[in-house]
Amino acid sequence: MAKYVPYVRTEHGYIERRSYAVFNSPDSSSSSSVAPYIHEEQLVGWPESKVYWAAKAGPSVGLAPLDLCPDRVPGR
Repeated sequence: MAKYVPYVRTEHGYIERRSYAVFNSPDSSSSSSVAPYIHEEQLVGWPESKVYWAAKAGPSVGLAPLDLCPDRVPGR
């Protein structure tokens, strides 16, 4: 199951990460559940490395694949 973190972009380009919510895609082999999010943008300075926006420019909601890297397990 793929997991995504929602991001929000304002009309002025300000990006916010909504870490209190995680979106679970029931079938990671199918992109149908994230189909509206087709505009990829690289992220710098955020926990995730990229986000997929619903709109290419302007205000939008986006989904970023959650990085479940084993190196980042709490307590290690």
